[in-house]
Amino acid sequence: MALLGGPKRYTELKKLLTGAGTNILSDRLRGLAANGLVSRTTGNAPGSETRYQLTDRGAQLGPVIGGLATWGLTLLTGTAPGPDEQEQRVFDRTWTLDAATEALHETYQWSIDGVDLELAVRGDKIIRTPGRAAYPAVTLTATNATIASLVTGRQSVAEAIEHDHITLTGSKTAIRRMFHVVGFPLVRLGF
Repeated sequence: MALLGGPKRYTELKKLLTGAGTNILSDRLRGLAANGLVSRTTGNAPGSETRYQLTDRGAQLGPVIGGLATWGLTLLTGTAPGPDEQEQRVFDRTWTLDAATEALHETYQWSIDGVDLELAVRGDKIIRTPGRAAYPAVTLTATNATIASLVTGRQSVAEAIEHDHITLTGSKTAIRRMFHVVGFPLVRLGF
């Protein structure tokens, strides 16, 4: 999904994909290029950075990847069909860990389609609990469709706020951190 937003330098990809080792990222990029999904360009000047972008064929995967992301959102938000979605659930967030958030203890209040849930970040875990959070750093109110449009890049957070599709309270720093630690580093904030 990182390249769906446009070309990226290797260092930008590495930053977005904090849990991927350098050799894994390099191997994946080589494999994607070999299969015609990603192209690689380097500037003419010596020492120019290499940029990666989706080919036309690779861009065709955008709706498929967006569909998978949207499907996965229902697990996080507790709106997936099934009786266990109304219980506490623990998610592993080791792939979003970085030095700035590895010891984070922060709580977020989400109301998705009228369903309240607490997302508690505890180090390398996110714990989703039905109900309201006591002292949230960020409060988010939206529909599942709005969250899906943010995750898939169809609109930025600023656009969603402007059109009254989402309500957020909390500092901009806390909002940025929330989207990062819950695994949405590609959400375009627009502020």
